[in-house]
Amino acid sequence: MPKWAVVLALLVPCLASAQSSLESDFKNPPNSGKLRAYWWWLNGNVTRASIQRDLEQMAAKGFGGALICDANGADQFGNGPVPHGPDFFSPEWRELYKFTLQEAHKLGLEMSLNIMSGWNLGGPMVPAKDAPKKLVFSSTTIDGDATTIKLQEPKHDPALYGEVAVVAYPVDPSAKPGTLRHFEEKALIKGLSFSAPDTSLLLDDGPDVPGEAATRSSEVIDVSREMDADGTLHWKKRPGQWQVYRIGYTLNDHCHVSTNSEGWYGYAIDPFDKGAFMRYWNAVVEPLIRDAGPLAGNTLKYLHTDSWEVEVANWTPTLRDEFRRRRGYDMWPYLPVMLGQIVDSRTKSNRFLNDLRRTIGDLAIDNHYRLFRDNAHKHGLLIHPESGGPHAVPIDSLQCLGMDDAPMSEFWASSWTHRVKEEDRFFVKQPASAAHTYGHNLVLAEGFTTIGPHWQETLWDNLKPNFDEASCQGLNRLVWHAFVCSPDSTGLPGQQYFAGTHLNPKVTWWNQSQPFFSYLNRVQTMLQKGRFVADALVYYGNHVPNFAQLEKSDPAKVRPGYDYDVATEEVILNRVQVENGDLVLPDGMRYRLLVLPNRTTISLPVLKKVRELVMAGATVLGPKPTEATSLEDYPQRDTEVKKIADELWGAGPSVPVRTVGDGVVLSGLSGRDALLGRTAGPDFAFTSPDDLDINYVHRRDGDADIYFVANRSKTAGKAACSFRVTGKVPVFWDPMTGEVRDVPSWTDDTIHTTVPMEFNPCGSMFVVFRRPGRPDPKIGPLANYDRVTDLGFLDSGWGVAFDPKWGGPAHTAFEKLTDWSENPDPGIRYYSGTAVYTTTFEGPQTAIKGLALDLGSVHEVAEVILNGRNLGIVWAPPFRVDISQAVQPGTNVLEVRVTNFWPNRIIGDARSPGQTPFTRTNIRNLTADSKLMPSGLLGPVRIVSISRGK
Repeated sequence: MPKWAVVLALLVPCLASAQSSLESDFKNPPNSGKLRAYWWWLNGNVTRASIQRDLEQMAAKGFGGALICDANGADQFGNGPVPHGPDFFSPEWRELYKFTLQEAHKLGLEMSLNIMSGWNLGGPMVPAKDAPKKLVFSSTTIDGDATTIKLQEPKHDPALYGEVAVVAYPVDPSAKPGTLRHFEEKALIKGLSFSAPDTSLLLDDGPDVPGEAATRSSEVIDVSREMDADGTLHWKKRPGQWQVYRIGYTLNDHCHVSTNSEGWYGYAIDPFDKGAFMRYWNAVVEPLIRDAGPLAGNTLKYLHTDSWEVEVANWTPTLRDEFRRRRGYDMWPYLPVMLGQIVDSRTKSNRFLNDLRRTIGDLAIDNHYRLFRDNAHKHGLLIHPESGGPHAVPIDSLQCLGMDDAPMSEFWASSWTHRVKEEDRFFVKQPASAAHTYGHNLVLAEGFTTIGPHWQETLWDNLKPNFDEASCQGLNRLVWHAFVCSPDSTGLPGQQYFAGTHLNPKVTWWNQSQPFFSYLNRVQTMLQKGRFVADALVYYGNHVPNFAQLEKSDPAKVRPGYDYDVATEEVILNRVQVENGDLVLPDGMRYRLLVLPNRTTISLPVLKKVRELVMAGATVLGPKPTEATSLEDYPQRDTEVKKIADELWGAGPSVPVRTVGDGVVLSGLSGRDALLGRTAGPDFAFTSPDDLDINYVHRRDGDADIYFVANRSKTAGKAACSFRVTGKVPVFWDPMTGEVRDVPSWTDDTIHTTVPMEFNPCGSMFVVFRRPGRPDPKIGPLANYDRVTDLGFLDSGWGVAFDPKWGGPAHTAFEKLTDWSENPDPGIRYYSGTAVYTTTFEGPQTAIKGLALDLGSVHEVAEVILNGRNLGIVWAPPFRVDISQAVQPGTNVLEVRVTNFWPNRIIGDARSPGQTPFTRTNIRNLTADSKLMPSGLLGPVRIVSISRGK
């Protein structure tokens, strides 16, 4: 046998095994592909029975595990409190925690633990000296001939004050004072607005202003030793007028833990102080790990901290020494800049503040998240803190997330009251970029968070499209927010957190929920396979704070058709190399283009690395740099930046394309134009006569190209979707059903394969390319589309049975299918739960291929039983089930069990004062004035035949 045949014979079983494993995992997702839950222990009010019930139900419905999150928040936004259970970390609480791990182990669930109650890491044992800090100061103008003066103690929190320094500098009374633009944000006195903000306003201040006061750093003197403990300054005579600052530190404005259960209120820890972290770790986390015993590292897999919302802070006891060590110069001559003064010049003052923020960001890494990771790893545990904000805290968000074993952020479901815009709801591109560039596979997100709705987030047109969009941005493991543990004693729907999409075994649709969870799990499983495919790597600078924003912010301007990752300075310097003109990372990620920030300042070490990459064959896009970002070695670094920039961009005017070494330097182009000139075409494109809005994500697993394509429109339609794959057969993998089916019709050329696709409202599909093949030109695009033929309507003569326990009539008749919320009978109008619709119809005398029942419009979930045979649950358009195997000639008995959500019953109770309510919950935001939700089976219900066109 020829050698090549031997090799092929050895490879074929391996390839077949890989393909069958991919398909097997898609149909039956492994635990790694299953969703998790924020398992809220609300105010600690949980019991062994409710813990056991929740875990058993999670396992039964397809969850892979949960994040134990003891926290409160029951009564926020006007809602009611709930009883307090055992204090977090008390002996009683720890017994419940150990019981939880034992039960989870029996069920094969993987658990995470939030290492405190609430968030902003800390608790009642944290002393004020370990809390987040800020600078405070008092100022005094003195005559240089003065001898003794009492300096006022800066205003401070009575719980903490410490002296930092007394500094003085001469002033020119005739000079007009100047202030840096956005000074408070630059000096970390005031935070930038909202989440994952644009931080570009921190990077530029314009030229110096003639006549503006600017203190010379060489004239700033430290007179701390001249002040007594009581604040008396013994001034050594110096000529002229002097400005004296007495500078101290006190507690930050946001220095406490947040949303904690009763008994755990206290200070948060200083996120820049190694000692503060270690004291908390040893006091709280080490005992909890010991409690887990042999389950630590397997059943207890991850440790977690949630949102960092201590906001900005600009002081920690080691800051001066750390600044000198990391930046190479002493910060003391520039202390007045932190107080609002200009020292030397606007340029130098801004650069100092840039260095200050960078140092603070470095300390957040080294003295908090690196310690967190390393301490966890010593016990075989992993971490997934929400370390990248998205609050506007002083961090390099991607670097913090890169420290996670599984980078995690959040996305929000649609709401009419809070975080309405997409840029305020989606923060997934950030952890996805961190995962891809730091060598991690999992991308987690707290998902479906809302503030405002309560049980009102619908499945197909809210949760699904938001999950799909997050998936296109890189998500591959959802952590549902929030699954509140609600003991039986709290009633129905029971206790709930004030925010989040409510989910637990007490929701009305829990018994019909598994198909929705299965959809999530299939998508996640596929998007954990192989590696993400992107064409551009976008360097986002080395400043702090810094955030990667919504995918559509597209900093490289590569869309539509191309995808990208965002990278830190650390990744550029330590992980990027060049191979055959591509940028490659050690874990296998490849990119065709490096995009620099759209500004003329740059880190000198990064520019040196850019030169190295270009010489080795890389293609780089960006404006020509003119100066360095740091005050370190000023102005020598600027000189070196200009020298390297001239080498790469040329000494004269910039040109769009310049060959340098083995590489290319581009400027003045969008990322998309650059890629169109350097690649074989977009990775994905589509045209739609129905004006659909489609997004995608692409992963490559060995020889398999996996595209997830999602329709963001709430209307059905067609699109011709083009994929940058050729010579392979496209196959539809339907995550709604788990069905894998060949694509009858497609076209290809030497670059792309184009597939006619039909999308349901908010519909989605995987298109997978694995085996070689060519299209059959005799098969036209209609072969890909369903042809639906009406065979009969079932819109009248329905019997409907409601559950009297929830106020509905046990038996009634609907001559027409109508909305429960518009029914004159209050028992139906305010009904929440499952109602059973029954009718009969005459079946065909001969078998009809592709026979289906189309339910039309359903609010919200329906389960179909025909002639006693359960045909499954539908939760999204077209709300259709195959009945060809269950239908029989003559009379057929059809039963449709339709379930709506809780709001209507709760609203009905609010509209019926004096009557015994059917529901019991701490949620007060559903009132008599709230709008009822559409409910029930609205139809039209049709018997249809489905066939593919020719």
